[in-house]
Amino acid sequence: MFCESYLQTMIDGAESVRLLLPEISQAAESAASRLIGGGDLYIASSRPDFMSEGYVRSGGMMMMQECTSSTPKQGDVVIAGWSDTESDADRRLISRLVETGAFVIGIGPEAKQFSRNLDVFLHSDPPCPEIVLGHLNNESYPLISLQNLILLWTFTAELVAAMTREGQMPVMYQSVLTEGARERNTSFGSHRFHATHDVPSISPGRLGGAYLDRISTCLTSLHHEAPAVARAAAAAVEVLKNDRHIHAFLIAHFPVHQAGAPGDPGYMTTLDTFTGETPDVAELERKLGPGDLFFFLGYYRRPNAAYEVARRRQCTIVEIIAGAREPASVGHEPDYKIDPGWEYTDSLVDVPGYDVRILPASGILQAAVYWSVIGQITERLGASETN
Repeated sequence: MFCESYLQTMIDGAESVRLLLPEISQAAESAASRLIGGGDLYIASSRPDFMSEGYVRSGGMMMMQECTSSTPKQGDVVIAGWSDTESDADRRLISRLVETGAFVIGIGPEAKQFSRNLDVFLHSDPPCPEIVLGHLNNESYPLISLQNLILLWTFTAELVAAMTREGQMPVMYQSVLTEGARERNTSFGSHRFHATHDVPSISPGRLGGAYLDRISTCLTSLHHEAPAVARAAAAAVEVLKNDRHIHAFLIAHFPVHQAGAPGDPGYMTTLDTFTGETPDVAELERKLGPGDLFFFLGYYRRPNAAYEVARRRQCTIVEIIAGAREPASVGHEPDYKIDPGWEYTDSLVDVPGYDVRILPASGILQAAVYWSVIGQITERLGASETN
């Protein structure tokens, strides 16, 4: 079954990052010294997905900036990510970044035309078995792009630890969809580091290893959901066979960039996400029709008003949410549920003496759900055509 193979490949990829921990820790020390010395921290990519995952992100660094209009300078640190080894846009980007004199850390697959020019190259090399790629239009993006994120957050973990060894604790975001988080985040203003803190010196490998432990546990939990993924995909196939439509609401940050990404056959039509955590009811009223499927790849809470519209329009509902530690919502139940395997507040790792967990899981897990369903639909459609 595709979804089992895909998720096992993700688990294996996460485990392979452990071999890079010494290299990641060393790179983090070099970056930390520059940032503590006044340098700025940027994230860069020719695609918006990688940048969206690291910028203004639950469990991420408040000092992180997008490398778009601003130009890094000597003493700054840039984390650059790519998933396409033949991209001229990435080649031009890396060339420009190297010329600035900034300390550039690259995350992606081996690209001979530019990856060797970096100060640090963290090789994103997940397993890419043919049984998986064959149902993703032979594109590696659905595997490499998520491996890039595992490397990004493992590096961030070690960067935080390296700063604590210099007596500093960077200010980290808490998910704004948890109670009191907006006020907490706002209270720090534009501070890069905490003026005072109780975080001790953290040894190399400790936070990065903890993150890899937790993200592997999350992926394993999602792997146990393979039967639920298969059931949802089977329902989607029936909708497509009846010439009806799948309308997908994909929550912000990395998952919104999966529709139309390399490997995506376009089974789903995406809904606007400008309304935040829940879909716009008026848009659903316009677009949902009898026999359609509403694919809700949400965050914490069930969108009761949206489900009301879907039920009135005689639509199938697939729900993927983490839950918010509160009683189940009243109203309509979905037809299919997939547990994405991450927890309320999103971030995974406890830092001794710090007030919130750091390093998020949702971008990786939500996107993994999307590709699990997409590949499973492809597999089932192919099987039905041969029968």
